[in-house]
Amino acid sequence: MRESTSSHHYERASHMTLIVTPRSGHIERIIDIGAPTRDGTVLSSNVYLPAHGKPVPILLSMTVYRKELHKKHYEIFRRIPNTHLGTLRFSEDATFEGPDPAFWTSHGYGVIHVDARGFGKSQGKANPFSISAFEDYYDVIEWAAHQPWCNGNVGLSGVSYLGSSQYFVAAMRPPSLRAINPWDARTDRFRSDFLGGIPNTTMSRFIFENFTIPSLHDPAQADEMRRFVDVENAPHLIDDPVYAERNQLWRSIENIMVPTLIGGSVSDQAKHSRDAFENFMRIGSSKKWLYVHRDGEWEAYYDEEGLALQRRFFDHFLRKIDNGWDAIPPVIVHIHANRRRYQYLVSDEWPISGTIYRTLYLARDEKLSAVPVNEPCRCTYASDGSARVTFSIKFTESVSIVGHASLHLWFSIHAGADADVFVGLKKIDRDGDEVFFLGESGNNPNDIVSRGWIRASHRELATESVSWRPILKHHRQLPMEVGNPVGLEIEIHPTATSFLAGESLMLIIQGASIPPSDVAIGFEAKVNRGTHSVHLGGNYPSALRLPMVPHMPCHQGVRGPA
Repeated sequence: MRESTSSHHYERASHMTLIVTPRSGHIERIIDIGAPTRDGTVLSSNVYLPAHGKPVPILLSMTVYRKELHKKHYEIFRRIPNTHLGTLRFSEDATFEGPDPAFWTSHGYGVIHVDARGFGKSQGKANPFSISAFEDYYDVIEWAAHQPWCNGNVGLSGVSYLGSSQYFVAAMRPPSLRAINPWDARTDRFRSDFLGGIPNTTMSRFIFENFTIPSLHDPAQADEMRRFVDVENAPHLIDDPVYAERNQLWRSIENIMVPTLIGGSVSDQAKHSRDAFENFMRIGSSKKWLYVHRDGEWEAYYDEEGLALQRRFFDHFLRKIDNGWDAIPPVIVHIHANRRRYQYLVSDEWPISGTIYRTLYLARDEKLSAVPVNEPCRCTYASDGSARVTFSIKFTESVSIVGHASLHLWFSIHAGADADVFVGLKKIDRDGDEVFFLGESGNNPNDIVSRGWIRASHRELATESVSWRPILKHHRQLPMEVGNPVGLEIEIHPTATSFLAGESLMLIIQGASIPPSDVAIGFEAKVNRGTHSVHLGGNYPSALRLPMVPHMPCHQGVRGPA
């Protein structure tokens, strides 16, 4: 599967094609109908039904982005350089990141878009990511299920916040909820706001300033929303009382028992990627599926393949159609060779059945070695991001790296009492050129294989941590001493990447975010001072662990940008 030269080209132009079809005359629309909640607040809802008038199953989404807006939100990305949203197809009735009524009503479903409390046309106090917000969602599900145009079966679908909310309301177990389809959605807000303990100061602020705050029903609540996403000035430990409700919600997803189809992306490191896999492993449902892609999250949700999968899932669980869904493997993975070329792999579990974790030791000649290094040494770099250290391996046979990688790093500082460490994996072709992938929700066309982060004072591991997936505790900060090496276990977010014999993997370690910069990810509160040292060999066996899959993928495909 040799790539063309264009596959390596660093893209400098933005690419987005919106194909928006006119409103269909075959849809019955009930606009701004009130959906009641337990405290008497009424939420504004748009209902879309097939024109035949018979009761149908309902797909529901609750949004904090104003239910009538979709094109305007996507257009925000046109002004951002090097952005790739791909081709998005939906109708005038669609909502941002939610199910498109034109598609679903044509296949026998009704669709409801609801403005969450305090957003769009729904009055009240805006309180996203809260128990009360998802109690509202529970009430709307039950209200919808008992309307004359619903047959009693309700499913949930949507991307990002419209996916996160599905997890939390499903954990409350509303009686009429039959299935959920959360797509590229995060649930562990602390670990995405503090990547390895480093405050991710840009991500939530970018989303709220561009999408959430402009969607408020009452603009006077904007400053409160800004305080909600002020990561830099928030407490940096997970058990602080300010995070109690968010942690309660995150723990609750183990209570999910309805059938669940998770859309998970390895292109969305730092926002959604990690949680898709964590949620698949943690939810209680015995009927769960994970679809792993590396496309733009919206493109994959609305494209032909994504919609076909979603429809087959909901047809089985909401319309009771015997379509062979139960025979579909629980895990479907796109393993990418570059932006365009991928192969399918299916498995009965995640991590992939038979995964072999290969240990590669950091060696002094900038190599990754299969055997431990006897002679100790150290590599030093300026921690301001102006320098880095790298280690590489050229594969002698074709391999697929699919799953959770991690880095055990012996590390010391030369000034201060703490350090922020950024690590990345890159793919290099046989000619020595970097191979690029879609990243950051698929919006960045010049991304690397995967990333990891750690603030050294947060190095203490949680009890649920395992060798192939280190999880930080974040309950206290452990200062460093100048010149005294400490061991860091760095989680590298899941990937699904193939390499041919003769191609190389490069490990990068540095003191700032690894370019190219992502659209909504930034670190404006780093603690680095002076130089950092990576120790290797002898008593300091720094090593990279890679998940290798022995299976041969069963299908090949081409998609995405050239």
